[in-house]
Amino acid sequence: MSLLRRFSLAVCALSAFLPACGRPLLVDGPLSPEPHPSASAGLRAGFARADITPPVGVGLAGNGPEGRRARGYRLRLYARALLLEDSGGNRIALVVADLPLGSALLHRRVAALTAAADSIGLDRLVIAVTHTHSGPGHYFEAAAYNEVGSSVAGFDPVLLDSLSVRIAAAVHAAKLDLRPAKAAWGSRRVWGYTRIRSLPALMRNLPLPTPPTDAPDSLPPEYRLIDPTFTMLRIDQRDPATGEYRPAGAFSVFAMHGTGNANANELLDADIHGIVERRLERHIDPSGAFVPKAFHLFANGAEGDVSPAWPDESRCALPVLAPWPLVDGPFTEPLWQWQPVSPAVLGECTHAARVAVDRIGNALGEEAIGLFESLGATLDSRLELARAFTTLALREDAESLGICSEPAGGMSEFGGADDALTRIDRWRPLGLFSLGIEQGAANPNSRGCHGAKRKLLQSLFGGLPNRWVVATKLPAFAQLSVLRIGNRLIGGVPGEVTTTAGVRMREEMLAAERRAGIGADTALILGMSNGFLGYVTTAEEYAAQWYEAASTLYGPGEAAMFGRALAGLTRGLSTGDTLPRGSARTLRLNLGAQRRILRPERAADPMPVRIDRIWCSGDTLYADYQLGAVQDWRVSGALVASRPLVELLLEDSVVAWDDDVSLELHARSLRKGPARWQLRWSGARAGFGYRIRLGGALESAPIRCTGPGGSNGQAHR
Repeated sequence: MSLLRRFSLAVCALSAFLPACGRPLLVDGPLSPEPHPSASAGLRAGFARADITPPVGVGLAGNGPEGRRARGYRLRLYARALLLEDSGGNRIALVVADLPLGSALLHRRVAALTAAADSIGLDRLVIAVTHTHSGPGHYFEAAAYNEVGSSVAGFDPVLLDSLSVRIAAAVHAAKLDLRPAKAAWGSRRVWGYTRIRSLPALMRNLPLPTPPTDAPDSLPPEYRLIDPTFTMLRIDQRDPATGEYRPAGAFSVFAMHGTGNANANELLDADIHGIVERRLERHIDPSGAFVPKAFHLFANGAEGDVSPAWPDESRCALPVLAPWPLVDGPFTEPLWQWQPVSPAVLGECTHAARVAVDRIGNALGEEAIGLFESLGATLDSRLELARAFTTLALREDAESLGICSEPAGGMSEFGGADDALTRIDRWRPLGLFSLGIEQGAANPNSRGCHGAKRKLLQSLFGGLPNRWVVATKLPAFAQLSVLRIGNRLIGGVPGEVTTTAGVRMREEMLAAERRAGIGADTALILGMSNGFLGYVTTAEEYAAQWYEAASTLYGPGEAAMFGRALAGLTRGLSTGDTLPRGSARTLRLNLGAQRRILRPERAADPMPVRIDRIWCSGDTLYADYQLGAVQDWRVSGALVASRPLVELLLEDSVVAWDDDVSLELHARSLRKGPARWQLRWSGARAGFGYRIRLGGALESAPIRCTGPGGSNGQAHR
């Protein structure tokens, strides 16, 4: 077992923040050429999706070194693309990917491909992520995130290339799908499914935050102080055969962390966002096809301090120190032992989390369907587009930007947020001395730009550990964009913006709009787009030093800086032009150590397919089977999986497949060679005969489950 998996987050941080070897990577980015007027008199729109599910073995990013290595699948991961073109030929490509974090490196790699193929450069391409904590790491622009993003450390160029090619192909396919379209914006308030997870920090803001006037009085304060707005752009496309406009898809923004799954989860999964995406898609296209002919790009908003309303029982217990607390410590390896949590306890919390994911996802999916249907009467073919884009050099221009010139993480970051605490939350050496890992452990005696932040080992070595070890591995650039789509302004920020910081940014954008007379009346924040540099908190929240503030890298002025930058971009919105070259400054990146987690695509061997055994336990159907090699899960190739690899059949009807919340595929071994898997399906009903189909061909004999408390089995060779 690796060091990252055996020891605490503090040890992980220390080992990962050692100076990286090798030269920095210099990455340029193409801007879009001047657009040509469209032959169409109104709006055109095109949709596409790409299957970006990686092979098992990748680290699940988002929970830091507590994040597990992926050992299976539930919902597949997709990148959905929407390309819009107005009557002036101005295009904007929106991509929402089921990934944990944004990446400036990924954005620029995709833009290099889309600029060459489709004349869509950095300024007209926005890549946002859903922030699922059950997606892969290893593709980020900063060494810190590649090396401590999960229990599997390292940057993998093969995964980066796979994601880049597939996302660019989705944008190209969306261009090929361009058709006359009608669109309509709308929003509704959604209560009870999200909450503020760091309420004491939120309440430090001045003026004191107050709930919206329609907030239900029955809800606790943390549920009433959120931004509950679910905003949607509905798109209908003209059918080339009939000339009629038919529902095609939607782009939505809603603030909610992708942390429905428990931190002990080991399956690649799109989490709550994946269910919301699928509920609307299957409503628009009720055919029941494995790949719906409908699209829902469900993006994240200002979700920095907003969690889904998961129940307490869905958060798994963490390993604890045993049994020598007076002599153990993070640097005494022979004595450092963790007492693991039992598999039974982990199974219970993981199951509770998945029940909550299903419940919240379906409820928000119904809200999405209701909003989508309500917009049918307001569709219009006129939708003007504009964009502005810039690249900020955060360290080089820190003084003029009003931020700290040296980025720093805080000690309370290492304890984790309440969605996914780490095993050293509130840990004290010898049980006596505080290291400042506790939430809200500000240091009122700190001096300098970062104020109350306790930097890594600052109490022992001053600012040297941060300056020599940490700062060089943190992001040094920020790519910002502002889009105008009809009467909406969308501010793309490469970070996790807290609720109050988001409110202030939107206010600045709208104030700039009023002075410029652009014609928009609503502003949205699109979080984690085109990069990632941690959290973005207000100055008041920063002084409180909860998890979000400790993860705000460039000091108490960061949110105000982004607000000013977004306002400036709003004033500079333009359409049929080419932006100055300085808008896309060269990125100087430290990716950290490379690690081959995936292997390059190779010629496929004949896929061994075999069903070894099928049995039931209660209402769950199990099957042990072989299907190819673990690493044969495609990392390149077709845009979408045209058919499922595993299907459950009742009579001749497919009732579940390997993109279903009730069906899980667990890899029983990550070694090379024929892959041994176990299927678990929780949708079985007593007395019905089910069959399994593998690879579209091999089928099992029927098996009947007896219901709760029953068990039966059948061997297959």
